[in-house]
Formats: sequence, structure tokens, C-alpha cells
Amino acid sequence: MDYIYDIVLNFLPEYYDFYEWKPTDKIINLKKIPIYKISNSDYLQIKNSNVTIDLNTLPKKSKIIALTSGLEVMAILVNKYGKVRGKSSLVFEENDDVLKDKDSIKKANIKYVINKTNNNELISRISKEKIDYINKSLKQINKDEYLLKYIYYDIYNKEEKDISTIYNKLIELTKTDIGRLYESIKNVNTELKKLS
Repeated sequence: MDYIYDIVLNFLPEYYDFYEWKPTDKIINLKKIPIYKISNSDYLQIKNSNVTIDLNTLPKKSKIIALTSGLEVMAILVNKYGKVRGKSSLVFEENDDVLKDKDSIKKANIKYVINKTNNNELISRISKEKIDYINKSLKQINKDEYLLKYIYYDIYNKEEKDISTIYNKLIELTKTDIGRLYESIKNVNTELKKLS
């Protein structure tokens, strides 16, 4: 097997399983892409890191290729320099269909360079987006004493005068109760938008 046919992909900067795809994502249907079998360690490195593929080691030149370790299948989107710009899981049925024929997939010795290893914490896409939203919001309101006190009061139902204590307590919540902090900041941001 040199190609897989008629598959649905969703290229994102980081790898996410298909059940974490969102309706707002740009999901595409491809009729045909080349597929290669690589070692499990190479597969995991490409899946979990920011890498650049040596395009000269690809048997067929293509901006989109599928890779499998024999246990899972993913597609990658590379630019003209080989830098991986997007990764996509396959939907369950399509992944299963490919793996039924895994023994007929040609092995490839694909060379790559790891640019950056991603944090391998098991964190869902929604949680990651919430953490990013919280961090961005806290940076913006860090200098606004009133907003920090408001959020602190909203969460703990008590007043605190020391801004550094407030900020540190809110940062601690990102590790213990992200949902509560996210909702409070989101409510504040919604109210501020209404005022502007």
C-alpha cells in the first residue's frame, strides 16, 4: 500500500485526537495521500514534537503525507522546507481501515530534526485553550488592581488587599480548579466588552 484514499483530515499546529476536533476547525477531505510506516519511536517524536522532515528522505514528494507506526495513523502537512506545519489524526473508522492493511505499507527511513519538544502532559485541547485564555487574560489585567480584586472576591467570596497574594492565588488555581478561574475571568471579560 503506497496511498490511502478518501480521508478526512483536520490539520492543527499540535496533534489532537479526532474527538477533540471542533465544528469551527477547517476539516478537509483528501482523495489520495502517500503513506509510510516508520518506527514507533520516530512516530512518537514526530507526533509530540515540532520537527522538520528531510524531504530528500521521502520516497514521494508531497506536502501532505500519512505516517503509521502500525498502531496509529496520522497525517502531516509540511512546507517547502520540510517543517511540519500541521498534524491530523484520522477519524476512528479510517484509522482502523488503514491499520487492517498495515503489513502492506512500505517502511520508510524518514530523517527529521527536532526543533522543539512539546510538553507531553496529558491535557485535553479544551483544557489547554482554557489555560491559554487564563494566562493571556491575567497578563492583561495584572496591572488592574480593581479587576484582580474583583476576580479574587468572585472566586473566594472574601476581600484581599495584597495584590501579589491575589495574583499568586489565582495562578495556583490554574493547577487546582481551572474551570472556576476560567468562568470568573470569562464573566469579567464579557462584562467589560459590554461596557466598551
